[in-house]
Amino acid sequence: MRPALLTASLAEGFDRMRLSRYGDAQWDLTPAVFRGNAPRSHASCDFAAIEHDDVRETLRAFLHARLNVDIPGRRSRIPPTRLRTVFHHARRFLEFVRLRRGAVDLPRVEQALLDDYARTLRDDRRRQPAAVAHLLDVVVDFHLYRERLPRGGLGFEPWGGGAATAAGFTVARVGGAVENRTPRMPEAVITPLLAWSLRYVTQFSHDIFAARAELLALEARRDALRAGEAGLADVERRRRHRDRLAAYFDRLRREGRSVPLWTNAHNGVVRDGPGDGDTTPPVNAHLLHLHMGVDVQVEPRFHVMLTTGEPAIVEQAIGALGVETGGFDTVPSAGPD
Repeated sequence: MRPALLTASLAEGFDRMRLSRYGDAQWDLTPAVFRGNAPRSHASCDFAAIEHDDVRETLRAFLHARLNVDIPGRRSRIPPTRLRTVFHHARRFLEFVRLRRGAVDLPRVEQALLDDYARTLRDDRRRQPAAVAHLLDVVVDFHLYRERLPRGGLGFEPWGGGAATAAGFTVARVGGAVENRTPRMPEAVITPLLAWSLRYVTQFSHDIFAARAELLALEARRDALRAGEAGLADVERRRRHRDRLAAYFDRLRREGRSVPLWTNAHNGVVRDGPGDGDTTPPVNAHLLHLHMGVDVQVEPRFHVMLTTGEPAIVEQAIGALGVETGGFDTVPSAGPD
């Protein structure tokens, strides 16, 4: 009996003859999964759980075709990691056909029945329009792969050409890719969005690249400092961190600048501001660490704001210098307006 996967690559040393066969009650295609983070369960399915023979055998033939046959310009073979998803999508449709017609006889299915199926999916308010569209997309495959199904498939192209319309959201296949046919945004919305997008290219890009260059230089300096001090005791390393932090604050003082804060409280943490009840974003400890030669992702014990770090020095500097947003040396360019 032929294997479920005819030509797909398998794990090194795995014998294709040991792979799940076409007529097996369960298919396990995990030997063809190479991505380490891919859930192995997604590459399996269980035909034994299907009650009716016509549903089960039509589904089996359909999945075998989707795994092994390309239709140039329309469909590519699905990867084994999509097996379970396509299994459930196709099974849902076939069981709907059997419920309405008493048997799975796809050549006799008409567009009206497909419209009823789409309507039942759309009527479930818990299901997003995009999910409906993907469930309907598999219906088109029962036409495209009709010659691969022993009992035949849909004799017409559903929804007039491969588009599955669902609650105002449409997906269509163009050269094997998914095309989004969501209605275009109004001019009053898209015009300012486009204008600001162009400003990122014509104006803000210079600042972004300059800031990126500064960040890379700081990271390279930090890594060099860490490498040079790797063999020192923690006491000595902390002393050097403290000296570099003090030197950084001295430079800020000479330049008339302040201790850097984050632009916003991105993780929900704030610090007390100068006024009663005032709060500000937290200190930009990451920037301080770069100047100190500390990488807290590798050595969290050296975090400057821990009680074992230098929080007192930071607060003393804030009292003397105040605070500023950001802290990079790169000065943003003045905008035209």
